[in-house]
Amino acid sequence: AIVNKAARGELSLDLTPEPRRITVLFCDLVGFTNLSSLLEVLPLAEILNEYLEAMSKAVFDHHGTVDKFIGDGLMAMFGAPEDLSCPEQAKKAISTAKTMYFYLDKLNQRWQAKVSSSCSVPILQMRCGIHQGKAVVGMFGGGQRKDYTAIGKVVNIASRLQSVAVPNTVLISETTANAINSRINWGQIKSFQLKGINDEFKAYSIRFKNPH
Repeated sequence: AIVNKAARGELSLDLTPEPRRITVLFCDLVGFTNLSSLLEVLPLAEILNEYLEAMSKAVFDHHGTVDKFIGDGLMAMFGAPEDLSCPEQAKKAISTAKTMYFYLDKLNQRWQAKVSSSCSVPILQMRCGIHQGKAVVGMFGGGQRKDYTAIGKVVNIASRLQSVAVPNTVLISETTANAINSRINWGQIKSFQLKGINDEFKAYSIRFKNPH
């Protein structure tokens, strides 16, 4: 999205960091460290690349921005560089998480079909965290390398929510849920003690029963 806008002359690639309200999504595979001890390097790399490609596609399907890969995890944001209202951001982030689980289910089916005596892949699980809040977004780095990214408490909280989520669930912060202007039954809100956050943090735990 950044490159396309720059090509049209709508912005410079040297984007000065600016405050914005965004929605951040983190996802990662559960037990990937154990998987790395079961598989040879090349099959492991193939599985990881297939997973990250599918998760990236889920983000792009819903017009989000893939910020970075962190090992077997991915950070995505909604509301930058393309402007989106808070309700739109929240809806797209949650829809992305649902699509991620759909794609992971398809990957698991394919990997199980390819099981052989030399390469056995367990059914992989994932967890996600989503939070909306203020961040500083733009180009960060030096003269030789810069990254377009977001920094701020919203990023840390989304990451922490992902880390405490039960496998195969999405933790959606109360702020994100409240941003959606519709009556949705989110179920019972739960309190979590997040690392680096003094007060208990409230979020909804969602499990998509039907990924289709």
